[in-house]
Amino acid sequence: MMFNFELKPPLKCAGLEMPEKSDSYVCWFYLTDSKYFIDFGETKLFQLSVQWLEKYKDEYPSDAQFEEYQYSRLLEDLFDILPTIACPMPSDLYALVETDEKRDLLRDVIEDVWETENLDGTPWNETDEKYDNISRHLLYYGGLDSGYLRVRADCQFFNVDGTVFIRYNFIDEDEGGCPVWSANKGIYTLPYEKFICEIDDLLNRFFSAMDRQVEAAMQIFSEETIKKHNLISEHAERKKYFYGILESLKNNVYEKQIDWKKLRSDLDYFQKQNI
Repeated sequence: MMFNFELKPPLKCAGLEMPEKSDSYVCWFYLTDSKYFIDFGETKLFQLSVQWLEKYKDEYPSDAQFEEYQYSRLLEDLFDILPTIACPMPSDLYALVETDEKRDLLRDVIEDVWETENLDGTPWNETDEKYDNISRHLLYYGGLDSGYLRVRADCQFFNVDGTVFIRYNFIDEDEGGCPVWSANKGIYTLPYEKFICEIDDLLNRFFSAMDRQVEAAMQIFSEETIKKHNLISEHAERKKYFYGILESLKNNVYEKQIDWKKLRSDLDYFQKQNI
């Protein structure tokens, strides 16, 4: 399994440890509090380094290994980028951003031109549209949002010629040089079809676990304050939302959503302006 999580029991979820004070705050999001990691075999993303856990052992449980957060956040961020990943990037465009260094060089060229043309403070214009198109669909194509974490955890998914390239950079440390993560920097690849199977498996496991989690919460928390009807309703809505995206992926609904011809034209504009 590539995507792994372990939901905490309801009374150990952040914000729900004291039921007499937290009943009114019980919601689906809180109940997704979890340990989680992405498994690439020897490399595991979101696994804390041994050095970090030793140095900051007073801040973590004795059995801590992985990052902990509400897993629904990571799931939402992953499903936000799936429609983009479903649209294969041409290999020649991928070659422009296949490493962090190449991407950053191209980004600097694009931003230099964009900033120069916006010195007069002109409202949203055609240059802004070109910049936005290149940013979303080339520079940061398939970028997994990790802004909720306090440390660096960069992960970008590319779909090129039927292969998913997962580029990650988890190199971060404290002021004393202690590494945060066990993972460093690299690329993991797998066939696109296998990747979709991993997403399918993740969703099935997650909602099976959340079925049990919601049921457990309704047994623990009082009827007056948990608002069971709302919890059940939100659980059903979330399930419908995520499975809807998965169904669209399987039916190739997103396959042609990016206009690569326009992106090439926008890119050509910035490169010519930079000469």
